[in-house]
Amino acid sequence: MLGDVKDASGASIRGASVAVVNKSTGLARQGTTDGTGRFNFPDLPAGVYTLKASQQGFKTFERTEVTVNINSVTRVDVTLAIGSMGESVTVSAEPAKLQTETAEVHVNLMGAELTNLPVPLGRNYQQVYRMLPGFAPPSNSHSIPTNPARSLEFTVNGTSDDQNNTSIDGVSTAHIQPPHVLSYIPTLESIQEVNVVTNSMDAEQGLAGGAAVNLQTRSGSNAIHGSAFEHHTDQHLKAWPMRFGDVALNTGDKPQASYDQFGGTIGGPIKKNRAFFFVSYESTRDHRTGSRTVTVPLPAMLRGDLSRSPTPIYDPLSGNPDGSGRTQFRVLPGDPNYALCNTVTNPSCLNIIPAARMDPIAMKIASLIPANNIARERNNYFVSGPFAFDRHQVDSRFDYNVNSKLNLAGTFGILHYQTNVPTVFGEEAVGRPIGGSSNPGHGHGNTYRLTVMGTYIFNPNFLMDAHYGWARQGTASEQPDLGKNIGLDVLGIPGTNGLRRFESGWPTFEFGPDSEDFARVGLNENFMPYYRRDPQSQYVVNFNLIKRRHNIRFGGDFYQMALNQAQAEFITGGFGAQGGFGFDRGITLRCESVDPVTGNCEKISPSSRYNSIAAFVIGQASRAGRTLQVPDEYHVRARLFSAYARDRWAATDRLTVDYGIRWEYFPIPTRPDRGIERFDVDTGKVLLCGVGSVPKNCGFETSKAGFAPRVGLAYRLGDKSVLRAGYGLTRDPYEAMELIRANYPILIQVKRESPDGLTPAASLSGGIPPLQVPAENSGILDIPSDYAWGGYPKKLDRGYIQSWNLTFQRELPWSFTGQVGYVATRSIRQLGLVDVNAGQVIGAGDDGKPLLARFGRTASTVLLQPVGTGRYDSMQVQLQRRFTAGLSLNVSYTWGKAISPNENSSFTPNVQAVAYMSRNRALTSTDRTHNLGITNVWEIPLG
Repeated sequence: MLGDVKDASGASIRGASVAVVNKSTGLARQGTTDGTGRFNFPDLPAGVYTLKASQQGFKTFERTEVTVNINSVTRVDVTLAIGSMGESVTVSAEPAKLQTETAEVHVNLMGAELTNLPVPLGRNYQQVYRMLPGFAPPSNSHSIPTNPARSLEFTVNGTSDDQNNTSIDGVSTAHIQPPHVLSYIPTLESIQEVNVVTNSMDAEQGLAGGAAVNLQTRSGSNAIHGSAFEHHTDQHLKAWPMRFGDVALNTGDKPQASYDQFGGTIGGPIKKNRAFFFVSYESTRDHRTGSRTVTVPLPAMLRGDLSRSPTPIYDPLSGNPDGSGRTQFRVLPGDPNYALCNTVTNPSCLNIIPAARMDPIAMKIASLIPANNIARERNNYFVSGPFAFDRHQVDSRFDYNVNSKLNLAGTFGILHYQTNVPTVFGEEAVGRPIGGSSNPGHGHGNTYRLTVMGTYIFNPNFLMDAHYGWARQGTASEQPDLGKNIGLDVLGIPGTNGLRRFESGWPTFEFGPDSEDFARVGLNENFMPYYRRDPQSQYVVNFNLIKRRHNIRFGGDFYQMALNQAQAEFITGGFGAQGGFGFDRGITLRCESVDPVTGNCEKISPSSRYNSIAAFVIGQASRAGRTLQVPDEYHVRARLFSAYARDRWAATDRLTVDYGIRWEYFPIPTRPDRGIERFDVDTGKVLLCGVGSVPKNCGFETSKAGFAPRVGLAYRLGDKSVLRAGYGLTRDPYEAMELIRANYPILIQVKRESPDGLTPAASLSGGIPPLQVPAENSGILDIPSDYAWGGYPKKLDRGYIQSWNLTFQRELPWSFTGQVGYVATRSIRQLGLVDVNAGQVIGAGDDGKPLLARFGRTASTVLLQPVGTGRYDSMQVQLQRRFTAGLSLNVSYTWGKAISPNENSSFTPNVQAVAYMSRNRALTSTDRTHNLGITNVWEIPLG
């Protein structure tokens, strides 16, 4: 809070006493005006204050309703009238607030508005972002176990959604693996205020090119307050969930659906004016019936009767090695399966598998596949089951005004959740999730958040505030039947499962590429199960020095984040830790024509879904494999360093200049005992950083010259208007932790694939070959040519985001303010995940891959590197009435355009040929030409 104290003639009053008192907690600060009549109280906690100003020979001035927002500057100019100090002039109404001291573009969302606005189910404050200028509508993201807080994904002013930073009580709380969401969302009732900065940020704001969000939790006060709430909806309050593609299923009662959110708060004094507490509890219970329709083989198919097939079924063990000369399956009299033949319609008994060729392992699996319950061949199995998501969350805060110089506060939050997601084949054969979440089975975990912070006043013109924050997201997602080696011990398939819990359960069995012909049996997702313990901590310290007309602030922060995970998810794809088999149509097709020059098949027989199920019934797979996670748990660590200095200079009574510089340094992440891995594009080998002769930094080059200037001007055009202009630069903070967490040789994989699509790659009885763990002694490893790679290049040329705005704001009648501005960003050297082994020659296919000719490498080789420049230009308009006389109104309108070659840092551009990279330039998927948001709160004069 700052302002000027003057007399009725406009002359500055030097040495006037100024005091501010927080109306809720009694926190008090005192000061005197300087030689220019200015007072300044930096770093005041957000809240409502009473301000008093006095000087000998003048009446005491008092304003009783002065709101101080986080990350904002409140100006209160005082005019003292001549008279006795015993006389006073009291002003109780708060004026419309103009942003007169900073040039950033920001919005403040007050806790009262958030709790009173009709926030959609979930009670997440981020839902209100859709009403703010420059925001694309936020969306839900990821499964519940990955994102139990149900944080939303959003983009701001055309920048990457990986470039937003949210701080809770001064400490960042990003989700480490997918940084476009948060690890923790406080309960709605625990939020005091949310400050959202979207352009031309102050030098103090870091790690954000899109939005820097500052959230402050509520503290207790000198009065005890409490609240309770419940929000409920169920199927009786909703319309029938129409299945427009399947009218026959629209029968019976509505599916059960119950959504409850309830909780309460209590807060008050521990000791009046000294110590306070606040606790909030919220419970979410989402229970509903999910349903899904999938395609299952008809019972006759699983018995070997494929006589209804429109295409021939050929024996892959007959004929020639190139697939030609194969004989069509038929059953002869005397065979146990001859009874399946209808000699009237199929006199030759073709397309029926002899009993001796029916694979016994396949028959075990087939016995667990339910029969179709809808009389048709596709989408012929309907199933429903109960989905449940339960979450319990507590947020608490304790404040202690130790003395007039020292204030301390601490917050603690815990989120506990569990989910149960049914699968289409249940415990017997698992299959895909029915609905509610993309992760089948049981999810559970706890997320913790702790913050300790304090402010110390050395003298009225010099103070320090410091914050320490720690958070850890713990989550697990486990499919049904985990703990039992279904593949190895029940089905008897060699090479499946393993000795560790995450390697147990069902293998995967799929029919056709991506199981297009029939629904997968067994494990549906190759990333299941997973166990994650991902901590982060941050140390922040800031100093504030008031020197005449300069408000100087400087400080730094140290941010640590880590992934500690068990998840055998190979970036190449393929099957997971339990192993798997794929049965494609080609195994039971026949080559009809062979190229006499190359010896390759150039024409094959017609195919149908019957061909893929035939390959399964005889146990001949077109592909098989398994991923091995070598350590029981893998780890990766990242450290981010930042420092800044900023001066907010009151150049004149009307002009404020805000200028500063921020420095950021992001070293390459490491493992706990060594560096990460690097793919050497010059040798085609993998380097284990810090192993053998390989240096710990692997020769990575990262710049330490990450300086980012910020400058802003705010000029008051009289008492009711202000013109602002600002420019800021932010380094791209994307760390790509998910990309680098588990490369080769942390994960290794065995893959067997048909060389020509016709020849079987493996059999169920033969199983999956054992995996060989490579020796790491030398630190330099050969990598199989079909193993994909994802990591950092030797030299990471990080990009940056430029933002600028020119804004005019005006105080309007009836407590309104309005503003209009030009807001723009440029994402210079926008990062992306680029496959440096992508084909570079149109029409050349694999022959155009650069690493194929050099090293015989066929797999993708993805590196984090710049792909081009994104741009965003907009006009942003706001009309705002702060909550006054029981009414608030906010109207926001954005007319903008967002163009980018790769809209998010974690995306892969569509075109990866270097010569054609510019072809990626297009409107982003989140581009909205027009975006209008209107919110209001009206305090009804009843009750």
